[in-house]
Amino acid sequence: MIGRGFLGCFILCLSLASVCAVKGTLNSIKDLKGIEFGHTFPRHGLMLLHWIANNIYNDNNGNMRLNFNPARRDYGFHFYGNRPCSLPFLLPESGRYYSLGNMNSNGSRALPYYVTRSFYNSRGPERNMDRVVLRVRDEGSNQFIADEVYVTQHYPLNENRGTGYDPTRTYRVNVILLRQIQNLSNINLNVIPQTYHAEINHSSLQSLRNTWGDTPGLVLLLALVLHFTHRNILFKEQALRLTSQPQSGMDNPRVEDDKSLIKLEVKTTDRGKARIIWSGIPKRLLDQGVMVVLYKSNGSESKLDRVSVGGKASGSYNTSVPLNPGLQVRLHKKVMILCVFATIGDEICRSSEFHDANREIPAYINDYDASLQLFVKDGKACARLYVKKSFTAWKKTFNNSWVGFYSSEGTLDHKTWQWAVKFSEESCSDWADIPGYDVYVYKSSMTMSPGVQARFILEKSGGEKARTPPWERLVQG
Repeated sequence: MIGRGFLGCFILCLSLASVCAVKGTLNSIKDLKGIEFGHTFPRHGLMLLHWIANNIYNDNNGNMRLNFNPARRDYGFHFYGNRPCSLPFLLPESGRYYSLGNMNSNGSRALPYYVTRSFYNSRGPERNMDRVVLRVRDEGSNQFIADEVYVTQHYPLNENRGTGYDPTRTYRVNVILLRQIQNLSNINLNVIPQTYHAEINHSSLQSLRNTWGDTPGLVLLLALVLHFTHRNILFKEQALRLTSQPQSGMDNPRVEDDKSLIKLEVKTTDRGKARIIWSGIPKRLLDQGVMVVLYKSNGSESKLDRVSVGGKASGSYNTSVPLNPGLQVRLHKKVMILCVFATIGDEICRSSEFHDANREIPAYINDYDASLQLFVKDGKACARLYVKKSFTAWKKTFNNSWVGFYSSEGTLDHKTWQWAVKFSEESCSDWADIPGYDVYVYKSSMTMSPGVQARFILEKSGGEKARTPPWERLVQG
């Protein structure tokens, strides 16, 4: 009976493996020419692949280690149960699948703007259909290894096949391809012809750079894919149509092209309010008249504040709106009524949503299965504790521990603090439903401002165990 059971299980596994076999393996950048993944506007697959390649590092044993924790939903990762089956059958001891790329998740706000840009500035289901899936092993001690990387996509909505991933458009990504993408940031352009058998036009490269900025290696990846696919309009079309008004200006490509230089951001004042920053507005738009408008979120039409930019291609404006997650700035045409009153006209482009945690992943609390994150709500500095469910004795262990809020990284004196065990359990947000973790929050009375930092102090036995990056330490991507 045991033999028959084993044989039946073996046959079942073989059957599942054959049904769930992927379409093929991508071994090099050149192989990207044969798939649809991220090739046309407004899809974001190539940007996802670039990001994931540059956030995985290879250790001395050839393992692909992660700079983040997908189980904690960093960057919008979520558990993928492989139902309906589109990836190889996976036994529990072999790890778990995690999917990245759903731009509707709160965590995706932490991704850089070059990844989310097409999503925010376009319409239609294709802007959110690409995914990267990792097969991840949790080695403990906050160490995660990706054994496999896949690219895939949802079925098109017009096929009425549900929300699963399409196995005929699912590919395994060889580590060689990931290393090639990593190396693009340091490669000498002179070696491109012999390395990839491709001639890259420098003017086209500069045009892509004007559109996608100076993110290391990204422009060269797009240029190579453009070359291999022989689609001359591939990324130029993306540049021209990165606007919420897809019909506007398309008869004059040069008019639309300079919109790609516009950059809009929501930052922090020293009083916990939203600060609007803009740059790269072309002269032709300034001459017509434009204004920047602060909205509650990407999906909202609630206007919170606005200001005319005048003739300033770059500038900033301090609003009276408290900082909250989801805030978004949009550039609009300005319409004059009777040459006296200015009102809001057609939208030109929009920023990503404001990320409540400064686009920073949580900082691990050394020696414990917990982590600390600084975030903002209603303009106040807040802290979030992620505690692994297996850490059942955390309240006893952290009984005399506290979280302090500091005005800057260099100061030793905290402005306010709270006992770790006094944090409230999160119960009404996306952060409250993270498998394997309990989440606790505390909203302090301290106004959020650039430089603010949270630190976790283990009383009596260990001193400081974690500190978050200072607020707005990094230039947002």
